[in-house]
Amino acid sequence: MASLRTDRVRAIALVKNKAGVTNEETVKGAAARLVERVKGIALVQKNISKYEVTVKVERMPNTLAKDLGLKDTDFTMMILIESDSHEKIRETLTSPEYKEIIKGALEHLTTPEDYHWFSGEILTVIDN
Repeated sequence: MASLRTDRVRAIALVKNKAGVTNEETVKGAAARLVERVKGIALVQKNISKYEVTVKVERMPNTLAKDLGLKDTDFTMMILIESDSHEKIRETLTSPEYKEIIKGALEHLTTPEDYHWFSGEILTVIDN
């Protein structure tokens, strides 16, 4: 039976590339620079237990969405952040240092309309 976790929470960003920006450019450009800069922020080190950047890469003949009979997503990157409270995530993501890094890292990759965040509680099915 899945249970609601109360010891950690998540915030997830979904990002869609601007027209003409490839996923390869995202991995080697914005995502790599973002990770390097973010891990040096003191609030990230203090408040965040996981900061993960995932870039969509499809190497199979069909995408997973197509194999499941679903529409492919237009989003190309996901940022997953974990902490023990939403307040710590909010404090970190709204800090001037983080906002400046995000602005710089993503200004050539996406637009504000294609950069989405949501926060949530965790329902765990399998957690090894």
